[in-house]
Amino acid sequence: MYGWRARLGIVTPSSNIVTEPEYEIMTPLGVSCHYQKFEFTGGGVQALRNLEKLVPDAAGLISHARPSAVAMCCTGGSFAGGFGYDKKLISKMQERNGNIPTTTSSTAMIESFRALGVSRVSLAVPYLEEVAMSEKKFVEGHGIEVVDIKWLGLEDSIEIAGVPPETVYRLACQVNRPETEAVFLSCIAMHTIEIIESLELDLQKPVVSSNQATMWHLLRLSDVNEPLEGFGELLSEH
Repeated sequence: MYGWRARLGIVTPSSNIVTEPEYEIMTPLGVSCHYQKFEFTGGGVQALRNLEKLVPDAAGLISHARPSAVAMCCTGGSFAGGFGYDKKLISKMQERNGNIPTTTSSTAMIESFRALGVSRVSLAVPYLEEVAMSEKKFVEGHGIEVVDIKWLGLEDSIEIAGVPPETVYRLACQVNRPETEAVFLSCIAMHTIEIIESLELDLQKPVVSSNQATMWHLLRLSDVNEPLEGFGELLSEH
């Protein structure tokens, strides 16, 4: 049976074309990924907040696959409501999925910072300015200093998916500062997994992305603790 080690339930926007191929690359032997989509093609803070109405039903449907853990794989949609909003979404999802261990991409982001032992981060994001500022406030609400943040001003998920990895690489380098302890590449729609190792080598510090952090948290919630090489310090050492 597929997923004899763990089955990961992933609830994600209908326009997301990046998570599935990136997870196919990262998923270890014996682990399977199963997806349930909810309608979303992009937008600002209010559009992201509206996802609260759609995500619980999707979480209920993915439970039919009997996953070992479930994630709302959407960073903006889980921080747009401010500090504690991700926990509110998790509670609503667990009401519908039978209390399966559940996370969100924003929750995984914060947990990854804690696992890495960092308290000063820089954010490289594709979002509109209002969404970028919402993420900054969310991160700082957890007692983590945002040293720098830069955004690309995009709201359409397919446009974000089309941002070349070299552009993401340059954006990450631009937000890096001597006092930055880790760089976060935000948005599950942004192509990042192939550049994390290169960035870590060049910047000499941990680099975390939304898809990488969410996969890491799903695996750990599923008691899969195998180190995975080639996708950054988070998955290889934590």
